[in-house]
Amino acid sequence: MMGMFCPRCHALVSPAEVRCRTCGAPLDQLVESNQSVLDFSSERKRAPDAVLAIEEIPEAPFMPYRPRGCQLDIINDMVTALDSGKHFVMESGTGTGKTIISLAAGLDHATRTGKKIVYLTRTISQSDQVMRELRSISKIRQITGVAITGRAKSCPLFRGVKDYDSIPSNVLSMMCEDTKEKSRHGKAGGCRYFDRIQMCLPQIESYVRTEFPTSDELDSYCVRMQVCPYEAKKLLMKDAEVVSAPYVHILDPDIRDSLMTNLDCVGCPENLLIIVDEAHNLVDAARESETFRIDRAMVDAAIDECTTYKRPPMVWGDVDVKSFLTFLKASIRSIAIELVPPMSKNDTAVIQGNVLEDRIMGKFGMGRTDLDSAIETLIDLGEARTELLMEAEDRHISEIQEVAVFLKSWCETASERFVRTVKVDKDGEYLRASCIDPREISMFLNSTKGTVHMSGTLQPLDQYARVIGLSSNCTFRKYPSPFPPENRRVVYTEDLTMRWQDLQNDPSLSGRIERTIAELCNSVEKNTLVFFTSYKSMNSMRGYLESHIDKKLYWEEAGKGSMQRNWSSLSSFRSRRDGVLFCVMGGKFAEGIDFPGEELCFAIVVGIPYPPPSPELTAMSDMFDSKYGAGKGWTYCSAVPAQRKIKQAVGRLIRTETDRGMAVILDNRASRFARELDAKPTRDPVGEAASFFR
Repeated sequence: MMGMFCPRCHALVSPAEVRCRTCGAPLDQLVESNQSVLDFSSERKRAPDAVLAIEEIPEAPFMPYRPRGCQLDIINDMVTALDSGKHFVMESGTGTGKTIISLAAGLDHATRTGKKIVYLTRTISQSDQVMRELRSISKIRQITGVAITGRAKSCPLFRGVKDYDSIPSNVLSMMCEDTKEKSRHGKAGGCRYFDRIQMCLPQIESYVRTEFPTSDELDSYCVRMQVCPYEAKKLLMKDAEVVSAPYVHILDPDIRDSLMTNLDCVGCPENLLIIVDEAHNLVDAARESETFRIDRAMVDAAIDECTTYKRPPMVWGDVDVKSFLTFLKASIRSIAIELVPPMSKNDTAVIQGNVLEDRIMGKFGMGRTDLDSAIETLIDLGEARTELLMEAEDRHISEIQEVAVFLKSWCETASERFVRTVKVDKDGEYLRASCIDPREISMFLNSTKGTVHMSGTLQPLDQYARVIGLSSNCTFRKYPSPFPPENRRVVYTEDLTMRWQDLQNDPSLSGRIERTIAELCNSVEKNTLVFFTSYKSMNSMRGYLESHIDKKLYWEEAGKGSMQRNWSSLSSFRSRRDGVLFCVMGGKFAEGIDFPGEELCFAIVVGIPYPPPSPELTAMSDMFDSKYGAGKGWTYCSAVPAQRKIKQAVGRLIRTETDRGMAVILDNRASRFARELDAKPTRDPVGEAASFFR
């Protein structure tokens, strides 16, 4: 039976269907894939565990397991797109085996075209999974691969120094380069772990080729051999066919340049195949990587550092460094007072034009090139101070250098790609440059001549491609989960909503929602996750819920020092079968954590997680309206992110073919996403939950 794709939403459908079950489009102009192993009969409803293939599969020579469901379909479609130089953007349901099929397809394409695969992951556990799958592939085909992390995680020499975790990455890099330089010249103070690399590298290479260790396992192996894991991984990358790396290795330009050097691909991005796992996270990560702030504490520290000079040096003409920084602080303060008055209801205002630059130039009689020159001089002074700090083993970046680098970046953000704001909080005022158009990563991805972007929550696929900036040369596909659909139920309430206006107009609404949450938790003797849209919303109902739910309750916490308590709560919750864990959508427990079997059976979603209003959101919405038509801005910036967060929350329920789970969304606005969530309306969520689990 041939698998076919809806021309509107690209979901996989049966030839027997006359309309797409996902979007309702008529199926009179289907796009066929070249092959399909889908079987829609009742005998194939359950997806079996992965079974190693006895012999090579001609259609997928790098697939180490007997293919199931639509796996051959996905591999074939992915290879076809990559061979044509296209980006492949797909959503595939839980259980389709995204990691192994993307590796199988990617290796098929890469080995024929001489490319190296860079597999981008968001978490260490995802990177570990890549190495486990490569180990399985190695049983049928000879391949090489390595998982890398940052220097801070893999440095054995400085790990024992005081406050190691607080050492900035660029400072650690300078410390590392200094010790390596001493080792190269046989001087005292070198790195003993670096000294042994060449002697031990053949043994490490043999270990990596045969064992395919995770990053932590490779670190431990290298340390036992008294070898630097970070430097060993740099050398291993040159011959590796697959490199598993965190997002930052591509998003940060400096780290990306280093990666390209280590891969021996400088100036040749077309020699890479980028695979992005959990791609729905990439857009926000790309924006955040280019976003920065200049706050009062930072400038105050730089001014204080000026006292280390016997005579403050000049940055331009007769303007000394302290005078320049003091006026910078005064300018930020005055801009904040003008745009965010003390009695204002808002704490944020957009800065139009080059207000900060104009004030500095006006004060000191500078032109624009003079200002640029002054900032470069400030950077030079800061770098000289940093070198002195390193020599004194005071392991931090000069505050003057830090301010100067951010000020230079600020002057470069006067474009439609950024929103520049001034904000005021309890710690004072600060400037923030927020990236809304991650063009830097878009240009790199498009230069590679074909990439893979995949997630279980990536719909609508064309929106993702537009927002991340992929070229129009894309193939979009959606594949279903192989798990039995009857094992999962999603409903939303018709008579409840967390919409702010409704809560204001109906004082009883909040109480009814609290009672419904308590009744739902008490009606089901199963582990339950309750998702809120914010910590504020969750904490506002905490008192009532703690006094009306007769179960062991756990609460996700925010802020510094909460990590250990959160993981302790999670561990305790998973060990029970009738607990309730309250958390926030988009928070620590909303994605990236599996709850197999009885660890989680029931989810309650309280509200729709639309992003809060902000100048940045408004600017992004206007940008997409301008590019793609009126209304696209709200869809791309508010509706789609909310939909994805709900799907991520609901997706915690079903992680294996034997899991059963139900989700209740306490907000009638979910009707907008009913088709995408496969959700049905209800006026009796408590009764439906009891019936489902009975």
